[in-house]
Amino acid sequence: MSTTELQSTEHLLDVTERLTRCWDQRDIEGTLRYYTEDVQYSEPGAGVKIGSREKLRNYLKKYFQEWDSRWTIHEHFRLEGQNGLVVFWDMEVWRHGSTERLMTKGMDLLMVRGEQISRDTVYYDRMQLKSLLVRADK
Repeated sequence: MSTTELQSTEHLLDVTERLTRCWDQRDIEGTLRYYTEDVQYSEPGAGVKIGSREKLRNYLKKYFQEWDSRWTIHEHFRLEGQNGLVVFWDMEVWRHGSTERLMTKGMDLLMVRGEQISRDTVYYDRMQLKSLLVRADK
């Protein structure tokens, strides 16, 4: 067992919700503030695997240039004996310049270290976004 002190579930959810608001605002620096330098960020369904805050910065720049989204966390569960949560969410997502918006569901597995997230694994069905994945200019 780690010597790391367990944080309250409320604290873990608060950090997660603050991070989510930064994603909603497409705030790169605000978003990055909530991730550790050695963050492990991944989206297995999209083939995304990132192993540092600086690499995540590059990913966010591209993501925020192409996409906009609004997240709503509707359920969360604490990982027993760890500073981690599984959160289930709904997301409205659209590509910049498009009028088409989609709703999708997914979940994140988050590990929190203090006020920052050290691991964020995002699971969702990429096929739900198929119509948006075709570039608007094609």
